[in-house]
Amino acid sequence: MGFFPRDILLPNEHGAWGMLVTAFLLGWLGAPELSRDPLLLLPAALGGFLTRYPVGIYFKKRRVTRQLGIPLKREKKWFLIYSIFTLLVGLPLLHPLGWWWLLPFTFLATLALALHLTAIIQRKERTLFVEITAMLGISLLAPAAAYAASKQFDWKIFILWILFVLFYTQRIIAIKEKVARRKETGLDIRKVGKRELIYSSLFFLAVILWMRISG
Repeated sequence: MGFFPRDILLPNEHGAWGMLVTAFLLGWLGAPELSRDPLLLLPAALGGFLTRYPVGIYFKKRRVTRQLGIPLKREKKWFLIYSIFTLLVGLPLLHPLGWWWLLPFTFLATLALALHLTAIIQRKERTLFVEITAMLGISLLAPAAAYAASKQFDWKIFILWILFVLFYTQRIIAIKEKVARRKETGLDIRKVGKRELIYSSLFFLAVILWMRISG
C-alpha cells in the first residue's frame, strides 16, 4: 500500500511545479526582509495549485463525458478534497493572523484561473494563451511571499514579479516554438527539460543575488 491513495489526482505538469517552487523561493528569499512568515503561506498556495488541476481535467473531459453520461466522480472528489484543504489552511491566514492583504492576490489568481479555464472550455488548451494565464496565476505567489516576509510594499517586490513574468513568458514561447519544429529538428524532450531546469536555476540565482546586493 502506497503513501498516497491510488486514485489521487496530482498535477503531472513538471513545468508548472517548477514555476510554483521558483515563485515561492524567489518571493521568500528575494524579499526586502528575510522572515519565516512566508512558510505560513505555502500550504494555502499548494492547496490552490492542487485545486485547479481536477477543475482543468473536468472541463477538458466534459466535452466527451457529458455525451456519454460519465459523471467524472474522481475529478469532483479531488476538487472537493483540495478545496477543503485550501480553506482549512487558508482561512487562519485571514483570521486570526489578519493577512487580509492576501485577498487582492487571491482575486487576481482566481481571475487568471477563470481565463485559463474559459480557454480550455473553448477547446484552446494547446494555445499560448492557456499557458500564459496559468503562469500568471502561479506568478502571484512571488510578490505574495515577498510581502508576507516584509509586510510592506516595496518597488522591488513589483520588479520581482515583472522579472518572473517576463522570464517565463519568454521560456514558454521558446519551448512552444521548439516543440512545433520537433519533427524537423529531432528534438529530445528530456534534454529540453534539463536545459530549462538550468535556465530557471540561473535566473533564480541571478535575481536573488541582485536583490541581496541591492539591499
